[in-house]
This record gives sequence, structure tokens and C-alpha cells, in this order.
Amino acid sequence: MSILTLAGNINETIFTDFAFLALLIVLGTLLARLSEALRIPSITGYFVSGIIVGFLLKRFHIESIYTDLSLISSVALAFIAFELGTRLHHRKLFHSISEVIVIVIFQAIFTVGFVTGLFILLGAPWEIALVVGVIAMATSPETIMYISRKFKTKGHLTDAIMPHIGVDDIIGVILFAIVMAIATAVNQSGHVESSHAILEPVFEILGSILMGGGIGAALALIIRTTAKKDPEYKQNYLTESVFAIVLCVALSMHQFHLGEIHFIVSPILTPMFCGIIFTNLVPKQVRKENDEAIDAFTPPFIFAFFALIGMNLVVFITEAETSIFIYILIALAYAVIRVVGKQVGVVVGSKVKHAPESVVKYLVRCLLPQATVSIGMAQVLLHNEALPHVWRTTIYIVILIAAFFYQLVGPFVSQRAMLACNEVSPAQLAYFHGMNDNNMDSSSTTTHSTHH
Repeated sequence: MSILTLAGNINETIFTDFAFLALLIVLGTLLARLSEALRIPSITGYFVSGIIVGFLLKRFHIESIYTDLSLISSVALAFIAFELGTRLHHRKLFHSISEVIVIVIFQAIFTVGFVTGLFILLGAPWEIALVVGVIAMATSPETIMYISRKFKTKGHLTDAIMPHIGVDDIIGVILFAIVMAIATAVNQSGHVESSHAILEPVFEILGSILMGGGIGAALALIIRTTAKKDPEYKQNYLTESVFAIVLCVALSMHQFHLGEIHFIVSPILTPMFCGIIFTNLVPKQVRKENDEAIDAFTPPFIFAFFALIGMNLVVFITEAETSIFIYILIALAYAVIRVVGKQVGVVVGSKVKHAPESVVKYLVRCLLPQATVSIGMAQVLLHNEALPHVWRTTIYIVILIAAFFYQLVGPFVSQRAMLACNEVSPAQLAYFHGMNDNNMDSSSTTTHSTHH
């Protein structure tokens, strides 16, 4: 094959990839506007756009586009994890740390226990069922961050959500590394040394914390020395943050070697600890301005991530050997049992810590969405060839379908929980109810007159 022919084939592949990416974005934008008109979070529209494009990929037999665009998902996941880390400032975290830890622990016990029991009843080996139980712990931060940012929510529930999600996901990712090592050792008995099975997850966890924390500290030092006299200093903040986040992505894709021990760092923990260390080493004003710069940059990545999830769902379901109805039933059972486990955990933990009624009643509704972190875990499970293929595929498809259910229902339920707690700003509340400025003025006048 000549160089020109090879170059032509590569160009055609790139053209197809980016043409479908453009279609994904424009279709997602239209469906997002439709969602907003129906008072549904726009993220749901992007998810549905991915499903539509996924059917087109199957129609034209070009499913490889999802693989080609998977790097976008990795970058989006890193941005989401970094932003979650920046919400975990020690002042807010320590204010309610005992409440958060107790509730998260009870959540973990009940959620992991219930979901593990479900999959054992479905015939899964105990170690595989345990892996799914840990995946069920994970909560997606991006949906609630998007809703909180859009409606400018403030209050006890808003303050409680991010620490809960952050601690929940940190514990979940650490437990996932441990149970995956156990599952791998059980299925490779005689081929893997027990010391390797113990050390690899330890190195993965410690490596993620140290590397992510080191990058976060370096980012804080760089940003603190950025001259604010420069009229484009926020753009400099953004450039420096993007460098740190992309470096975290690069490190998470590299395999490290220490003697005979091979390990990778977590694509979730690494950027999350980068965000945690960074946000605790910079002044409040710098932190706020850096958040504003990143908030204006990340939405396209988050929307693309959800669209790619929808696309991936279609590709895997249409290639599955088992009936789609079986997967849907299992996913529904998983989704319901997970919510029950989390609700029981929140109620028990809240009673132990005497948490406010708003936490007991509405916290689980805000923890309902599950996509980024859980799918990241499910992808790791899918690519672990030491585990049974049928269960790897089944669990991955179930997690994708459950993510679809949660994404259709979760954002709407979380949004309603914020409204019910009266934590949405008045201006955004008026927008939600479809009031224009004149209506707002007349409403305010009427309220004022009635009050007097």
C-alpha cells in the first residue's frame, strides 16, 4: 500500500469520526433545548442523542467510531473527577465530616450487601457479585454539579451532597481496586502470587493519591504565581488546569512497574486528588475564579461523555448474545435494589448522627444518577480477561442500561429535590416555572402587597 493510499484511508477515518462527533453535538444541542423546554435537564437530551447516533453507527457498520472517540470520555471523566475534588474544601468537609463518613459507611454496607445478594441469587460467582455490589456504591457527581451550577443552589442539602458524593466515590474506587484484585486472584488460582494480588491494588491506590496530589500541589503553586494584573489571567488559570488534568489522564493510561509488580493509577482517584489538594492550597478568591474558568470550559466534554455513553449502550446491546429483555429486567432489579440500599443506609446513618430532615428525605434523590464513575469501573471489569467473559459482558451491559434509566429519571428527581428544599435561587426558580421578567415583577409586587 502506498503512502498516499494509507494517508487517504487515515483521512477518511478521521473525517468519519469527526463528522459523527459533529452530528452528536448538533443533535445533542437540539435535544437539550427540547429537554429544557420540557423542564428536563439538558444532559438527558445529550444522552438520547448518543442513542440515536448509536443506531446510525450500527446501520452503517462503523461501530469503531466509539473506540476512536473514547479518549474524549477519558478526558471528560478526568475533568468531572477534578471538579468533584475542588468541591471538597477542608472547611466545608470538616464541618460535617463525621456525619458524611457515618452515612457513607452505612450506605456502603447496605448497598453493597443488597446488590451482592441480588447477583448471587442470579447465579453470579460470589467474587463477581461482590464487584457489582461495589460498583453500585458509585454516584455520578456531574449531574448534580450541573444542576447545582445551573440553578445556583445554596443550603444544607447542597453543602451535604458534594462531600457525600466525594467520600462515597473515593471509598468506592478504593474498594473496587481491592475486590477486583480478589476476583482476579480467585479466577487465576495457581497463576498469580498472593503478594502480587495484595500489592497491586495498594500501589494503585497510593500511586493515584500521591501522583494526583503532587500534580495538584504543583498546579496550586503555578496558579498562585500567575500575575492577576494580566487581563487574561483567568485564561491562564484554565490553561494551567487543563495541563494538570490532561497529565492525570496520561498517567492513568500508563502501566507502571516495580520489580514484578505491575499497576496502573486510577483514572478517577488521580484527578480527584489533584482537585482536592489544589483547592486546599489556594486562596478562596483564586479557587472561585479558577472554578469559573473551568465551569465555562467543561460542559462540552460532559455533554459529549453522556452522548458517548448512549452510543456505547446501543453498540453493546445490539451485539449481545442474550435477549435484551433479560438485560433490561436485570438492570431494573439492580437499579431498584441499589436505591433501596442507599435509602436504608442514609436513613440509618442519619438517625445515628441526628442529621437534618432534608438530608434524610432528599439526599438519596440527589445521589440517584449513576454514570461516569460506575461506567469507568465497569469498563475496567470488562477488559479484565481473567474473569468469566459472560459475566463481564452481562455486568457491563446492565450498568449501561441502568445508567440510561438513572439518566432519564435521576436529573429530574435531583432537580425536584433541590426545589423541594427551597435551595434554588429565586431568579432560577422563576425560570424553572417559566416566568418572564414581567411576571416576576408582578409576582413580587403581589407578594409584597399581601405581606403588608
